[in-house]
Amino acid sequence: EGRKRLASYATPLKVEAWAGPLAGTTELEREHGVARSTLHAWQKQGAVIGLLVGVRKHAFPLEQFIDGRPVAGLAPILDAIGDPRVAWLWLREPNPGLAGASPLARLKSGAADSVIEVARSNFA
Repeated sequence: EGRKRLASYATPLKVEAWAGPLAGTTELEREHGVARSTLHAWQKQGAVIGLLVGVRKHAFPLEQFIDGRPVAGLAPILDAIGDPRVAWLWLREPNPGLAGASPLARLKSGAADSVIEVARSNFA
């Protein structure tokens, strides 16, 4: 009964619908010159956000990269938030603590310290 009710108002979305453009390890290597080993090291360090698609495969939101490198400040934000999906959703939404700008836009403008502070206060 509960599943039936949930299905009546919850519509499944593909990850691209809420996360934006994504790329797998092969595409990032081929199109953007990011070696798989580098990407996996960045993911292990928390420097990039990988979203689980399927059972074991990760896809990486392209918006987190500038010239083939991850935007600075993602590791402490991931540390504060914990879950990569929640972190990515939070990064893309306008935030009143950042004058209505999205945290990702502020990171890209070089304001990592203020974004990290807001993340810690939002998820403490």
